[in-house]
Amino acid sequence: MLAAGLCSATIAFALCSLATGAQEKQPEAPAQKKEEPKAQPAAENSKGKKQEKAKADVITMSPVEKVVELAILLYGGRPQLEKVRSGIQETGTIRLATDQGDINGAYSFRSLKREKSWEDLIRVDLELSPPSDAQRQGTNSIKYTIAYNGASIWSAQNNQYVNSKAEVEAAFRAQLTHEFTALLRYKEDGSKIELIGPETVVGVESNVVELTNPQGEKTRYWVSIKTYRILHAEYELKLVEGQPPTKYRVSYYYSPYRVIQNTLVPTRKVMSQDGKFVQEVTLTDFQYSAKLDPEIFQHLQEK
Repeated sequence: MLAAGLCSATIAFALCSLATGAQEKQPEAPAQKKEEPKAQPAAENSKGKKQEKAKADVITMSPVEKVVELAILLYGGRPQLEKVRSGIQETGTIRLATDQGDINGAYSFRSLKREKSWEDLIRVDLELSPPSDAQRQGTNSIKYTIAYNGASIWSAQNNQYVNSKAEVEAAFRAQLTHEFTALLRYKEDGSKIELIGPETVVGVESNVVELTNPQGEKTRYWVSIKTYRILHAEYELKLVEGQPPTKYRVSYYYSPYRVIQNTLVPTRKVMSQDGKFVQEVTLTDFQYSAKLDPEIFQHLQEK
């Protein structure tokens, strides 16, 4: 488990180091007899070089890198995130806004990590209960699947393939490039980050970081100044030609506090579209480092 106290101590130490960028001057030691330098074991030399490199990296970081790198540390650190998020299976519940009223259902998300965020394989399966009026008219629950197989997006309804609207595919694909995990993978993706400035949202002081990926897609993230958790992500999508872009905002919640295989995960996320609620996902079960068959991302039937 990633102890909260350890995280706080680590962040406090890192912040102090980043803020000062220098060490206190030590009193001069009395002169001693000069001795011949002794050869150090290879392991000690290697460890010393790594520590020196880490110190040098901290000193040369830009302000925005310090913010994001501390966030990555809070979420578990690069090596652990790389290992744990290689295969993900999350389940829970979903609430969707429709013209006929909110609908609820079961939610399943699976993904296989690839070299870049936008190359990840992802699949979402929903089993939705229609609004009360529709149920009274005899409408049964709906099973819906949408997936990205590495080349294209496909979808199915009640175990029959269907053609998705272009705007639905664009919104679904956005999970690959605009989720909070894209910020944690900024360096591996070759994305650029910029510190926009501080901003207080609902009483929480945050640093606003803008990420631009190699395709030119932009996402703004609100990172808590106190906890370094990613609280919000905001981006725009051009869904319909000739129409203004649609603004999406995703808010992440960490209560109840969950740490899975030494990595922090949000347990609930709420999405709004142009300021109106559209979706809420609450996660209840997590399987990380999951062994998933790539075929489930290619076809409707699981093998």
